Amino acid sequence: MFKNYFKTARRNLLRNKVYSSINILGLTIGLCACMLVATVVIDDLSYDRQWSRADDIFRIISVNKMGEDIYDRFASSFTGVGNALKNDFPEVQTVAELSVRDDEQFRITQQDEIGLKAVTLVADTLAWQMLDFKVLGGSPRNFVDGISNVMVTESFRKKYFPDENPVGKTIYDVPLYSDKTKAFLITGLIADMPSNSVLRSELVVLKKPRTEEVNKKQYGTYSQNYILMNPETNMNKFTTKVNQWYANVVEVKDPYQFEFQPMKDLYLHSEFAQTLSVKEDYKNIFILSGVAILLLLIACVNFINLTTARAIYRLKETGVRKILGADRSQLIMQFLVESVLFFSISTVLAIIVYLFAIPGVEKYLEHALSVTVFSSYALAAKVGLTVAILSILIGLYPALLLSGFNPALSIKGNLFSGGTFGQNTVRKALVVFQFAISIIVLVALIVVQQQVYFLNNKDLGFNKDHLLYTQWINMNGKGEALKNEMLRQSGVVSVSLTPWTPGSEGYMIRDVEDLSDPKKKIRVWYITGDVDMAKTMGLRLTDGRFLSHQHGFDAMSDDSLQRMDSAQYARTAILQSSLITAYTAKVLGIKKLNQPLQIIKNTPVGIVKDFTPGSLKNEMNPTVILAANDVSYGGMLVRVLPGNEKEVAQTAHHLLRKFYPEKSVDIKWVDEMLSLEYLKEKKLQQLFTFFSSLSMFLAALGIFGLIVQATAQRVKEIGIRKVLGASVNSIVKLFSIDFVKLVLVALVIASPVA
Repeated sequence: MFKNYFKTARRNLLRNKVYSSINILGLTIGLCACMLVATVVIDDLSYDRQWSRADDIFRIISVNKMGEDIYDRFASSFTGVGNALKNDFPEVQTVAELSVRDDEQFRITQQDEIGLKAVTLVADTLAWQMLDFKVLGGSPRNFVDGISNVMVTESFRKKYFPDENPVGKTIYDVPLYSDKTKAFLITGLIADMPSNSVLRSELVVLKKPRTEEVNKKQYGTYSQNYILMNPETNMNKFTTKVNQWYANVVEVKDPYQFEFQPMKDLYLHSEFAQTLSVKEDYKNIFILSGVAILLLLIACVNFINLTTARAIYRLKETGVRKILGADRSQLIMQFLVESVLFFSISTVLAIIVYLFAIPGVEKYLEHALSVTVFSSYALAAKVGLTVAILSILIGLYPALLLSGFNPALSIKGNLFSGGTFGQNTVRKALVVFQFAISIIVLVALIVVQQQVYFLNNKDLGFNKDHLLYTQWINMNGKGEALKNEMLRQSGVVSVSLTPWTPGSEGYMIRDVEDLSDPKKKIRVWYITGDVDMAKTMGLRLTDGRFLSHQHGFDAMSDDSLQRMDSAQYARTAILQSSLITAYTAKVLGIKKLNQPLQIIKNTPVGIVKDFTPGSLKNEMNPTVILAANDVSYGGMLVRVLPGNEKEVAQTAHHLLRKFYPEKSVDIKWVDEMLSLEYLKEKKLQQLFTFFSSLSMFLAALGIFGLIVQATAQRVKEIGIRKVLGASVNSIVKLFSIDFVKLVLVALVIASPVA
């Protein structure tokens, strides 16, 4: 019997090629989009679940109370706290420092002029108890004293040691912060780190654990600490226990509190962790999943509408079958088999497109996908089962409708005694539904585009164009000489040395009391550079004056400050001149300049127009600009005369190589650096553009199919109208007006929802 159902379904599919092609194309697009999004979502949810002790690994999160119910969280903690947890709490098996750095550079030999960038995991030797490194060669567990130990991954070996065993060889770093090259002994070869991990890296630098105790004044070395807990530990009770212990140990008001974030949550729930480069926002999972499901819904609505719209051609067939004794269950089965056949063909085509699209998705995401919908039989089976259930559910409504006609009416070519099927309320509602979905996605696209435009075009308060920035390094006492040499070059307007990196919030932070509410704290950012920084950045003065060498307290020497005792430092530092933003003056209630202010520990001499030192995604903070006579660590800002960008960049590269032959040269343009800050928003815009185009295409495809069906049903009417003198335009208008009305109704419904 099923064989006959299949033969009939196949004949109907081949007999109506336009109708079948529209249905198959729509379902293929919807299913493929869902599978691709499902792959990304499944991969995102799989991060750091492959470690054998993944359920027992937690990152220590520090929480700073800024006011009543206001807390600042950051993904670092005092090393002394981690050591105390390991020594004093039986629930803790071990504590290890784990941090990923993407700015590390190495040379394979000391003679190499150009360093190679390698994402590096820095871990202490206790990490062996947490992570499952698969050792392929060497004995990296045996730490070699007297030299830095490093393990290289298999992909690193293939790239730089293709024909030899790297174990026992020595590579060298390209120093950014120190003035001497450091040697690294390769003690082991390991398998590639999993791509679905926040710890993915090419090299693993091992070091001995730090020895540090808890400081009662809440000072210490910050590091990214992870703890390995005993299984079955109640983490809520443990967290309460730790916070009570710490509050009793330290002697400060509002001591830090600590949270313990499961390692499996790091990838999707680390929006506060500025140092973690491999992360995603969990909200994007809901956004992508929702849009993909909506696309599939549009395709399914098209299938229902086109199937029921074609019912007029099958009325006599249905009527004859019923008269010859076919019961309703047989008719339902026939239509369900046709639905399953359509979905089966579409699924096969969707899988083919999916397999071709996966490399493009990986390139777009900039990392390999560890898990796909076909990476295991279980996932593939779930996909097949989901499609099968969906095909039955979607085919059920047309099957029930088409099998329930009155035989007498069917023979006459009518579905309902009250009118033709073109007036069916359900079909119109479905058309409105699918266009409403398309409009919602389109409005979301417009909103995202406006946000991206805002991020790229908002006045930042300083001139980001024609501004060059060189990599943050240890100046080794040569900074002023480099700056003076750079100023002599043609095309250079001004130069400044600064430890501040454009795009970052500030070089230092201080939490001060909110004068309007003593229960709250305000975070103040401090940016340091030489006296020419404001000029080089293009800051705009609104009151007072800029910093200069003509005033004794405008630029302080780091060395002289360090030689002072605490009392001298406190007296001198508050006299140091500063620039503040207009927002700073407003929030901190600063009404007069040239008066020492205890709240910010310096003396404001000028107010500049508000500028945004960091990301526009974060709220604005009060910002104070200080000047230093000697910048020991930092980069160089160079204001370039328009039209001289290429020549100045080449000159800067040459001079950096001359002054710092041991260091690598990394030159960037500030506008490009800031643009990279919003790369995720740009990608979200691209995704919405793609999905919006698909949804509109699918909705239009469905309308096209319905118009084709309606036109075929009214061929005689069209002929009579043309004979009577009707123009092509009037006939097109007649057939289109009903669908235009439905689209307008969808617009009215979708706009407030969107």
